[in-house]
Amino acid sequence: MPFKYVLKWHRGGEERVTVEAWNRYPGQSGGKNKAAFVIGQVTGSRVLLIRDQVEKAVDTYGARKFSNTLRVEFPLDDTKAIAEAYRIGLAAAVLAHAIGNGSVQKASDYLLNITDEEVWFWTSKLLDDSVGVSKVISALCIISGTWENMQPRGQICIHLVQKDWLQLKIDS
Repeated sequence: MPFKYVLKWHRGGEERVTVEAWNRYPGQSGGKNKAAFVIGQVTGSRVLLIRDQVEKAVDTYGARKFSNTLRVEFPLDDTKAIAEAYRIGLAAAVLAHAIGNGSVQKASDYLLNITDEEVWFWTSKLLDDSVGVSKVISALCIISGTWENMQPRGQICIHLVQKDWLQLKIDS
């Protein structure tokens, strides 16, 4: 993998969990000072839903403390560790977009219990420029059952864009 994965757990004031992918080799764009991309970030009380997974990652892979922030660097070539980083990141991203307590609970139940194969599938879609982050998050919201509360008004129309791709559109 050309990235190293970092989980940041800020525990002061408003709690925040962020999972980032950093360029593994410093010569790439962004270098050492900026993450290549953020897989997911969640703040506030919703962190409670993934705190168990975050604490497990801290115990398993160790963490460095910077002020109020714990930083977990996942092993570079351990596919289980990278799958766990993406699982937590995808869960954080969907929890940040879910509306209502029922939606949040459904999203966390689904995303924290998916198989590694599902994690890799959604990761491949997340990294694919033709699919994009917003479509992946929307699809995960639909599958986890949180979509019903995201757009309370309007209809969802499914359009066939290409031979094997569907596009969701909300008509209000």
